Amino acid sequence: MEGDTAARLFGTIGLGSTKRSIVMLVLAWLLNLLWLCLNYFWRFASIEVLLAIPILLLLYALLALVAYTYWGVREVRENDAPYANVMVGVIVAVTLLYFNFNLLQFVLDALG
Repeated sequence: MEGDTAARLFGTIGLGSTKRSIVMLVLAWLLNLLWLCLNYFWRFASIEVLLAIPILLLLYALLALVAYTYWGVREVRENDAPYANVMVGVIVAVTLLYFNFNLLQFVLDALG
């Protein structure tokens, strides 16, 4: 029952498939970063909003790491898939965690 709840949650937020979620996560991160850069958002936004955006991106990348691991291990167990799929998803999620952490550091340095 608990596995079904997690599967529904991940499917609802677009992390139902490992390959699709990797593309979605990278695309969402790039679009958010591009939107911030092109619109000079930090000139008009409050400090709370400026801190909330990278923190939310960081939480999304952390959730993606959990989802990649969950779906990858599940696919390995059910379909006897190679562990390389799990490693690719984890590497992408860890890389995005690193980028989001650096973005948060940049925003904190720019504000302080």
